[in-house]
Amino acid sequence: MSNNIHLRDIDIRWEGRDDFTPEGHYLALGKDSLGNTRLWLFQGDTVSDEGYCGSILIPQDAGGRPIAYGPRGSYVVSGHDQAALLSRLANDAAPGEPK
Repeated sequence: MSNNIHLRDIDIRWEGRDDFTPEGHYLALGKDSLGNTRLWLFQGDTVSDEGYCGSILIPQDAGGRPIAYGPRGSYVVSGHDQAALLSRLANDAAPGEPK
């Protein structure tokens, strides 16, 4: 997914917070425009284009590794630790910085 997200292009199946959600952030799980499963991270209390911090591409097969994509297109692979990936995305998206 490019670094520009538009909510109209994604199919959100779940949104909210869980035990792994970084403080001050919000999650959405669903399908991107290519049919890939993703977990999106947003700053604030809701899903919004402006609050987009990045996403985690969830692998199709059980042996695959999740890949995190930041708001500027950078990416990182971190084993199977999605909590660490969410934390990194949250820390990389500085408040007030263009997403």
